Amino acid sequence: MRISLYGMYFIPYVIELLKKEGHSILINKFDPDVDICVLESRFYMYDIYKYLKIIKKKKIKLINFILDIPIFSIQKNYPLNTKYKTFLQVLYNFTHKNRFLFNRVNRIRCNHSKNKIKSFFSTRIQQYFNNHYGNRVFYLKHYKTFLRHSDLNLSISNYTQKLIKKFLKINSIVCYPCVNSDYLLNLPKEKIEYDTINISRIVAYKRQVIFAKAVKRLGLNGLVLGHHSDKSIKLECPHFYIENHQKAMKLLNQASFYVDPSEFEGFGMTPVEAAFLGKITIVSNTYVHREI
Repeated sequence: MRISLYGMYFIPYVIELLKKEGHSILINKFDPDVDICVLESRFYMYDIYKYLKIIKKKKIKLINFILDIPIFSIQKNYPLNTKYKTFLQVLYNFTHKNRFLFNRVNRIRCNHSKNKIKSFFSTRIQQYFNNHYGNRVFYLKHYKTFLRHSDLNLSISNYTQKLIKKFLKINSIVCYPCVNSDYLLNLPKEKIEYDTINISRIVAYKRQVIFAKAVKRLGLNGLVLGHHSDKSIKLECPHFYIENHQKAMKLLNQASFYVDPSEFEGFGMTPVEAAFLGKITIVSNTYVHREI
């Protein structure tokens, strides 16, 4: 079979297995001649939405992995649920579902060295049509509509399955994501460079601020490894981002123990990876952490 896979975290681990079985794999690319299209998460929704008519016409099977629905993002008092940002998300959804509109908007680039009036309007167009907000209208309407086009929806935990059923009224099957256990178990022992490490995007609900304060108070050598998504968060410990997953695992292997203080997770890959590396793992008391 020809399979189009959209993902970069746990889906790549199965690519070699699929190739060994004789399947032809496209990574983060769409082709109208594929048999199956698999999306690792909602972050690839708009990559494939533009081809939805072709998928239906060619009877290509569409499979969606569902990571989570952050409860706070659908609460009415959440900062991204203002009327203005709801309107911007509606514009984003309308534009990015349509290939023609998407291409037209993205041809208009900001160039401040040219006419200031044109630059002003191009900046505003990008602001209004190219800012995605993971807010209430996105999850309860846009994402829900997209998932209804799936031939199969896979939740990555029992907790996610319950959230999807409760808030989106979508049925799904639990399918736990995989870690590259062969790679992790064969990693050579590293010299310990850090007492503790946290690997996750730096956002408020991941609570790296608590991690950093604890590290400082206890006099530990700690590290936060993750994309600094929320620039308003200031951490009192070393932090940086490495895109290469294997390099991140090498740093995890150089820590004595792993800490995940997050107040919400769809699954929690890194605690599992830390366990495969034989690391002591300390995690917050969330539904998913108890599940895994």
